[in-house]
Amino acid sequence: SDRDAVQQWQRELGSERDQQVLVHRPWGTVAAVADGKHPVTVVMSDGEHSWWAAAPGSVDAQNLTPEQVEHVVLDALTSSTRPDWPEWRDLT
Repeated sequence: SDRDAVQQWQRELGSERDQQVLVHRPWGTVAAVADGKHPVTVVMSDGEHSWWAAAPGSVDAQNLTPEQVEHVVLDALTSSTRPDWPEWRDLT
């Protein structure tokens, strides 16, 4: 299932390796990015603009939980529109 695939990707991202999972869709690309040292970051690009995902109502650069990362990536994988659950903040 899609959920199983996303959970497998997350296990691989969490294994202290420098990796990315990219989900390409007509509306843009969502990437879950791991550097092996910090929590996974989720970014999105529509080809012209880029954003990073933050939990709604969070302050500063609070990281998403693994469950929240799974939710965003699964939504990107299965939806015909970009995920709207996280707050997308400009990537500068």
